[in-house]
Amino acid sequence: MSFISLQMYTMRDYTKTKEALCDTVEKLREIGFQFLQYTVPGFLSAKEVKKIFDENKIKNDSVFCPAFQIENNQKEILSQCDLFETKYLRIDSIPRDLISPVGFKMYAHYLNELKPLFASQKIKILYHFHSFEFVNFEQETGLDIFLRETDPEFIAIQPDTHWIAAGGINPADFITAHKDRIVFIHAKDYAIGLREPLLESTPERFAEIGKGNLNWEAILKASEGVKHLLYVIEQDNCYGKNPFDCVKTSFDHLKSLGIK
Repeated sequence: MSFISLQMYTMRDYTKTKEALCDTVEKLREIGFQFLQYTVPGFLSAKEVKKIFDENKIKNDSVFCPAFQIENNQKEILSQCDLFETKYLRIDSIPRDLISPVGFKMYAHYLNELKPLFASQKIKILYHFHSFEFVNFEQETGLDIFLRETDPEFIAIQPDTHWIAAGGINPADFITAHKDRIVFIHAKDYAIGLREPLLESTPERFAEIGKGNLNWEAILKASEGVKHLLYVIEQDNCYGKNPFDCVKTSFDHLKSLGIK
């Protein structure tokens, strides 16, 4: 069965204080969310965040730590995973200066070596990629290297439908090909804006689910068979529209397609 979550980066301007976070989480609960993807901020403790979420009957679907800070923060990561009852640790993207065939291999091998830190708790690392990982090194892309070199039992991927399309790949085809590495999908539509002065320009835009150019019926069909899959709504830019309205539009569209 699949469920709907929300990457809270979408609501970043509405979560800058404890009071704002409380108000935002309450509004998201009213929309219908039971899961959120949130990083504990510096001004709150994990226990304070858990209390806010519990009061709204919402679960934090994963925890976050920058990849190169994991070893120094192992104890806190384990504590948060236990507190939020999750087995997934989100990390940041590969550093810019490692974007090369050798760099992708080095990054993958570094992540693999972290496995013993979390093996007993069966925690998995969750890598969210953008479009730059599709850079083609003649024979293969950076993402091809990353997927081949990482341990599939420890490293899961969180594909983003918008960035897959931006990378020149059909999201449904990508999901079908890598279904065994997926537990979370960032659900984000890919739209084309109005033509700019240069004829050849392609002004891509973020859009509410169902308002862009992606085939969501095909995406959902490609995802069938993935147990407990979370479609994590994210909209990086709402272009002046109310983010709560945008998120509700996306939530309602996924729900209309049969997602719980």
